[in-house]
Amino acid sequence: MAVERDTRGRSLTDAQRFNHYPATPLPMVSWIFEGELHMVVEPPSVSAPPALAPALPRVVFSGPQRKPSASWSPGPVHALSVAFHSDALSRLLGISLEPHLDKIVPLQDLMGGALLSRFLQIGQSDARNAFHQLEATLQPLWQGAQGGHALPTLRGWVQSLVVRAAFTRPGAGLRQAQRRFKDWTGQSHRDLQLYVRTERAMVHATAQAQAGGTAPDLALVAAEAGFADQSHLGREVRRVTGLPPGQLGELMRTHEAFWFYRLLSEHLHDAAGHAPG
Repeated sequence: MAVERDTRGRSLTDAQRFNHYPATPLPMVSWIFEGELHMVVEPPSVSAPPALAPALPRVVFSGPQRKPSASWSPGPVHALSVAFHSDALSRLLGISLEPHLDKIVPLQDLMGGALLSRFLQIGQSDARNAFHQLEATLQPLWQGAQGGHALPTLRGWVQSLVVRAAFTRPGAGLRQAQRRFKDWTGQSHRDLQLYVRTERAMVHATAQAQAGGTAPDLALVAAEAGFADQSHLGREVRRVTGLPPGQLGELMRTHEAFWFYRLLSEHLHDAAGHAPG
């Protein structure tokens, strides 16, 4: 999945230049073509400005993030972030993802050689076509490495990993399969179920909102998404987003800084309509 953010030519307030993201099991590579982005070290409060980390390098790798995060730009910015299935990126780079949980580092700290040079060159000649340049770079490397099945939701991806981990080496025991799963993703199957459940909740909440034109019934969302009750839903959503479901929904509808959640909600709603099961 790729997301491009371009605020050049837009007049945004300081508050609108925040970018809020959920926790995610997917590693990511980001290119910052123009402007600066700073990770928020401490969340902003009513009485004090946020603490910011130094500006991110132009090309940065983010491992799977187990907590929600936010970034901020002091002015206009143009950036591209591409998330990969962790098992695919693990194979491509020849690394285990577990040591990179919650890490954000310059890409050159993780890889080198010709592939690094090609990644660093993305967008240098024409940032308008950066994603297509990345596709052209990766396509030859991906030939034969993927099974060719579209897995547009985390649920489908996690289910496919469970099967692969169990049958990659016939006769291997449960512990070996669990270890293989964790090497590929950096987390256990149980850890990833958190994201699968919250993804399903977002799909059902979006469907309700689009059908009724009002805020979703959270008790009904909890039941449809397989949570024990509404309180269970609230705890899980807080773990992934840092916010209770009602407040998150309101901010998605009204606040520019939650633009990523709006895009993700639309994507999941569309993807779920085409996913099996």
